[in-house]
Amino acid sequence: MTCLNKRPRSHPVRHWLRAAVLSLFLGAPALAEPPELVLRLGMDSFTRDQSTISGLSGLSLFVVNKNNFYFGQSLYAAALGQGGGFFVGGIEVGKYIPINDRYFLDASLFVGGGGGASQVPGDGLMIRPQVQFGVDLGKARLGAGIAWTTVSGSAISTPSFGLSLSRPLDLALVNGPETEAGGTEFSQMRTGARIYYPQGSLKRGGVPLQPMKLIGAEMVFARQPASETFIVAHGAVAGDAEGYADWLMGQRLFMGEGALRIFAEASAGIGGGGAVDTGGGLIASAGIGARWQPGRFGVSLGVNAISSLNGDFLVISPAFQLGLAFGKGNSGTTRTNWQISSGLTQQFPNLDFRKPGVQNQGAPLMIDTKIDLFLNERIYMSGQAYTALAGGAGGYQIGLVGLGYRMGLGERLALSGEVFVGAGGGAGVDTRGGLLLAYGVDLDYRLNDTVYLTLGGGSVWALKGEGMAPMTANIGLKFPFTTLN
Repeated sequence: MTCLNKRPRSHPVRHWLRAAVLSLFLGAPALAEPPELVLRLGMDSFTRDQSTISGLSGLSLFVVNKNNFYFGQSLYAAALGQGGGFFVGGIEVGKYIPINDRYFLDASLFVGGGGGASQVPGDGLMIRPQVQFGVDLGKARLGAGIAWTTVSGSAISTPSFGLSLSRPLDLALVNGPETEAGGTEFSQMRTGARIYYPQGSLKRGGVPLQPMKLIGAEMVFARQPASETFIVAHGAVAGDAEGYADWLMGQRLFMGEGALRIFAEASAGIGGGGAVDTGGGLIASAGIGARWQPGRFGVSLGVNAISSLNGDFLVISPAFQLGLAFGKGNSGTTRTNWQISSGLTQQFPNLDFRKPGVQNQGAPLMIDTKIDLFLNERIYMSGQAYTALAGGAGGYQIGLVGLGYRMGLGERLALSGEVFVGAGGGAGVDTRGGLLLAYGVDLDYRLNDTVYLTLGGGSVWALKGEGMAPMTANIGLKFPFTTLN
């Protein structure tokens, strides 16, 4: 325990100030109106053999303004090679440049933090500029181009060739007067738990993988009652494989009508961490289940088979979910208030922050991305993700879900309080199995109708006691908007 009493050798304040200026700069394009919501999927192949990672997959959600500048959240993860479990999350800003009605150029810059799969012994700050040329297919845009990926504290600094597919979600986003709704509805927000029962799988060290307990959250989009598209994330909170997480995107088909319906689903995504052998990181899932939805609240039960595409990972997973559906208002239009946040969070480690024997003593600086969904004028659901970019904690990440309460303090000020449950781990941080509790308080200052400057603090700690329990301080920007369906 003596190593944990030493003063961190890194300089978190200096990292914090530099990154804060960069974060505020990257937020500038998102201030204009009217916005559009765009989902982008991508795949890169590295040109240099510097680690067990040969390429990355990407999942991004952007707000695009009328001048074709975009800003949003991106997640990159190992997808080629043998680096499954390498995840990096952060913010990305770019510009879409039409050449004519069919062809376009696209340039973007990603700044984030992460690590995993024993690939980043250092800080984990990732910078990735990209330029692509593409074709507009009408309902989607296909791009191909080059990028350069650099991860501090690792051997990764390489050009890459990549492909991307971008598609507007066709949701009407407004910051002022009501407009016509799009064809796709944000239909549900769901949260739940599942267990992974391994089917003879071995961990990377050759040890048999034991059952894993996970919690997760899901966003659901739908155009018609018979099918829906979903994005879901899970993190290990008990059992084996502390630090494991996965993200999947898929399609769900329903049979029958009424409150009780049977469904089948298929999805693909990325997963790894906790020494789980997901190979390069690509995973796929197929399952069946039933949903009972008598009103706004519903319950789902199901079972999935989940497998890596080139690793030793195969599990059978029963699942339970609770969901909240969004109903129509008096005008027949759904009006849902949201808030997207990006910023930086400094953690101040306690004595038991890292596991015994871990030599690194830095104070992690984390980039945070948050999505808040307001249930009424003051109460909101929140999903939050944190990945380390400084402090010698590459690979340390946290995912939280919870509730918040916001109240006004005048014309420009507002105060928010939040409580969370979630999962986390990596970089030798002692999360005692992965299950975490947290709270936070934010003071928001309204710069204009579309952006708030926020300052806050709080704490996060391992539910089992002892282990990590750092205090936190954060700075960032919040962007409120409304969707109409």
